[in-house]
Amino acid sequence: MDNPEIISRLGAAAVGSVLALAGANKVTAWQQWRENAARQHLWTAVAFAVPMLELVLGAALIVLMPTPVTLGLATLLLVVFTSFLAMQVMVKSEVPCACFGARSNKPPTRRDVVRNLLMIAVLFLSAALSQ
Repeated sequence: MDNPEIISRLGAAAVGSVLALAGANKVTAWQQWRENAARQHLWTAVAFAVPMLELVLGAALIVLMPTPVTLGLATLLLVVFTSFLAMQVMVKSEVPCACFGARSNKPPTRRDVVRNLLMIAVLFLSAALSQ
């Protein structure tokens, strides 16, 4: 394994760890997640699917070699999350973002948006280096 491939795997694993942690926190505080999701007006199916997607994609990014499919799906998920967070920040929403389940019961901030943008950048870097 050469240096670019190692950096690609480490970047993917770092983002995967954050996604898996977010999904695990939602699952372990399921009722709180469902309440916050309802306050955010998320459809029930979406509220159910989000933690599962985070767990599966997180695990794939940690365990498997980065592939265009896993990197692309994780990037798409983060683009959707980041767009939602940015809109919530712009309208000064007081609804908790619940980004990390019950551990984040505060409204989203610019910091949350920047964190997600950095993770998207890491995924792009991982994709570029995994070629």
